[in-house]
Parts: sequence; structure tokens; C-alpha cells
Amino acid sequence: MSSFLLKYLLPLALVASITGAATAQVLTLQQALDAAVQYHPAAQSAALQVQQQRQLLPATAALPDPLVTVESPTGNFYTAGVTQSFALPGVYRRQKALQQAHIARSESEVVMTRQEIRYQTALAYNDLQYRFALADQLRRQDSLLQDIAAAAGRMFREGQTDAVASQFARLQAASVRAQLRAAERDAATAEEQLRTWTGITDKIEPEPVNRRAVQPAVADSTGWQNNPVLQILRQESVVAERQVAVEKSRRLPQLTLGYLNQGERNSPVANRFNAGVSVPLWRKQNNANIKAAQTGVEIARQNLAAQSLILDAAMRQATGDAEKARRALEEYEQNVLPAARAVSDASKRLYEGGLTDLVNYLRNRKDALDAELGYWELLQTYQEAVFKSKYLSGTL
Repeated sequence: MSSFLLKYLLPLALVASITGAATAQVLTLQQALDAAVQYHPAAQSAALQVQQQRQLLPATAALPDPLVTVESPTGNFYTAGVTQSFALPGVYRRQKALQQAHIARSESEVVMTRQEIRYQTALAYNDLQYRFALADQLRRQDSLLQDIAAAAGRMFREGQTDAVASQFARLQAASVRAQLRAAERDAATAEEQLRTWTGITDKIEPEPVNRRAVQPAVADSTGWQNNPVLQILRQESVVAERQVAVEKSRRLPQLTLGYLNQGERNSPVANRFNAGVSVPLWRKQNNANIKAAQTGVEIARQNLAAQSLILDAAMRQATGDAEKARRALEEYEQNVLPAARAVSDASKRLYEGGLTDLVNYLRNRKDALDAELGYWELLQTYQEAVFKSKYLSGTL
């Protein structure tokens, strides 16, 4: 029976384990960002809006529908006529310029939409990295503490330790096991979140966290000026200004050309043509539209100024948060983590040498674990602040 297991079942188990491991896709941050932009419906909608605005460009030169009439000028016969009105060429140029401004605005919205998608995806990826690292750290601790708890139970039954030490070992093992289960659930939730953003259906694993990627934050007080939202608001100002030009052009007269026989049936063809000019008498309504459009220009400018203040403050906050987290990480790496590990290692040696008890040894291990978990949390906070800085500067 044992030879059968070794010959047939063991290879099958190895193949199954390899197949299961192959289903997990190691995804880089850049791959996640690219997949999210390509998959997300909001990005596709923004691109379609650009297409829609471009499709409207030929309509800026559209003429009014011609007027076709049938009448009997003398009562003896019916004659057909046609009349066509059109604006001066400058009107169509201004309408075209206005539509081109709408196109530029929609193109800026594409950039903004993609930047928002990339930012949310980067946060989801960062969260998954943190959850994986946390679960991995707890998994190693869980394996060790389960062995210690089992050994402490045997030692208590053999009379080599007391009940307090045995129960404390079980408590520590159970506590870490509960943390591990919670971390694994959080990791699964984070993975589902990233799959939602990217559209990837396979199992996802992030790249390991690169501790060396932590760099001093550079405070750029002007980085926010490249934010796509500001570009949209600048385009809003252009749209408003060109709308004013279009409203002013509507005060210009329109020309009308027509063909209609108002005489006898055999009247000369040259006498059947007519021309006219519309007289813009209703200045009040035209001036009202112009003033409203000019107010729209001022509104766009104030919106741009307000958003600039918001982005400036947000950039300073994100840069400050990144620098604060970086300094805390530096302190952890230089002092906290080495000290915690040194205490844990020394406590282990003392315990193995019989110079300290199990309770003190486990407490020291717990302190070291808390320091390690605190470090990972700080690393996540730092990366979130970096992503926000890049998002605000339009460079993510």
C-alpha cells in the first residue's frame, strides 16, 4: 500500500499543488494600473464623450433648413420658390472655435478619469500588498506559537512548568491565530477589490513590498498645478470666453437668398431672385445673453482659483504625511525593530538556558511582533501618501 501511494498518489498530489499555485497571477503595480484603465467603464465613457464632441464639429457650419414655398402670385397659376438664410462667415468660425474648446475639455476629462481610476487602483494594490505581508508575518508567528503552546502543554502535564505558563502560551497562540484569520480575510477582501478595479478574474498576488523604495519626500509646492482637474477648469474658461464671442456674433445680420416668381409665368428668370438682410433690432435679449456668458467666464475663473487653493492644501498635507511616515519608518528601521529583535533573541537564549520563564519569553516575542506589525502599517501609510501626492500632481 505504501509503495502504491509513493508511486501514484504522490505524483498526483504534486501535480495538483503545482496547478493550484499556477492559478495565482503575480501582478505588478503598473500592470494593475494599465488593466484598470483599459477595463473600467468610466474610462470608456470619457473616450466616447471625446468622440461625441468631435462628431458635433461639422454641425458648427450647419445652415438653417431652406424654406420652400408654393403660392399663386397673380391668381392664374402656382409657382414654387425656395429661400435660404445664412450667417456671416465669422459666425461659423466662432462656433467652430467654441466646439473645438468643448473637444479639448472632453480630452482633459479623459486624463482626469484615467488618473482617478489609477489612484483608486493604486490604493487597492497597496492595501493588498499590506494584507499579504501582514498575513505572511502572522503565519510564521502562528506556526511557531502553536508549537510553543503544544510544548508548554506537554511540559505542564509532565510537571515541568506551571499552569499559568501553559495557559499563557495557549493565549498567545490563540491571539495570533485570530489575528492571522482576520488578516487572511482582509487579504481576500483586498484581492476581490483589486479584481473589481482591474477586471482580472484569476487569483492575484501582488509583488512583495520593497522596503528600499522608501525615499525622502520632496515638497513641490507647484506640483498640483499639473492636476487634470485644473486643466479641465482652464478649458472651462476657454469655453466660456468663446461662448461670449458666439453670443456677440449673433448680433450680426444674417443674409437671405431666394428664388420666387412674383410676376407672370413668362417673366424674366433674372427677376425671380431675391436677397435680404435681417436687422438685429432686439438688442436687449442679445445683450442679456452676452452678459450671462461674460458672467460664465468669471465663474470659471473663480472655480479655477478655488480648486487651486484646495489642491495646494491637499498637496502640502500629502507631502507632509509622506515625510512624517518616512521619518517614522527610518526610526523603526534604525532603532525600534533592531531593539525589539534583540530583546526577543536575548529572551529566547535566556529561556533556553533556563534563566527566564516562558511567560517573559512570550511577552518579549509579542512586543517584537507588535513592532513588526506597526512597521508594516507605517509602510502602508507612507505609500498611500506617496500615491496621493502623485495623484494630485497628475503623475500617477
